[in-house]
Amino acid sequence: MRLLIPALLALTFVGCSCQRQAEADAPAADTATMPATDDAAARARVDAAKRADAQNQQRLDAMNEAVNKLHLYLQQLSSGKREEADKHWAYERTPRGNEEADLRSIKQFTAMRIENDTPKQLDKEAMPESLEIPVELRVSVADGESRRYTGWYRMRRNPIDRSWELTATSLSVKLQ
Repeated sequence: MRLLIPALLALTFVGCSCQRQAEADAPAADTATMPATDDAAARARVDAAKRADAQNQQRLDAMNEAVNKLHLYLQQLSSGKREEADKHWAYERTPRGNEEADLRSIKQFTAMRIENDTPKQLDKEAMPESLEIPVELRVSVADGESRRYTGWYRMRRNPIDRSWELTATSLSVKLQ
């Protein structure tokens, strides 16, 4: 019996150490699964941020494309290429009456400076389909006169070829 007591004590300690080892392993298993879920959530946030950045970049690219088309129109108008400039208008129409003030009545430009503000999106689409671009033009004509125009141009995407077209304008001469 004397031998049995030390053996039982030894088994008690061995049993305790096994239990402690099992308890020590349980938190390690929890921490191993936590980073995996945290990594998945972090990856999802990073992916969502990348998609938002890509969409914002596409929006900026679309607006830059519209502004570039407007600048091309005004450059062609000022260089006397009116037939080419008129092709930028939707529905094959040109500005009526005084929509462009007297800009179209100028026969010979010596210089034109085009400044525009940030385009304003007129629709609620994720990618702009309709924009209003505020402009300020400084025009020098052949007799040395200098004129300033302020206003806006409206543009829309052509539903067939997805290019930007002019749809409306409102310019007025700014008194100096």
